[in-house]
Amino acid sequence: MSAYNLAELKILNQVLFALFIVADLALALFFYNSSFPWFALLGSGVGLAIIVLCWTGKKHGYFIGSLLVFTVLFSLVYNWSNLIH
Repeated sequence: MSAYNLAELKILNQVLFALFIVADLALALFFYNSSFPWFALLGSGVGLAIIVLCWTGKKHGYFIGSLLVFTVLFSLVYNWSNLIH
């Protein structure tokens, strides 16, 4: 496997791992609460992004960016009925 393919797989792994973390947390918050606590989802996503940024710097930038994007996306998805209503 070439170095280019390995780099692309590492980036894909970072993005999919961020998606997995946020999707599982959002689904758990949705099922275990009567009203969706979107502040908890936003706070945990931003907090984890800050922690990873402080530990690794810009080495895992794709993970940090994907984590923030998916956090906002899932927060909007699960709160869509409250935002439109």
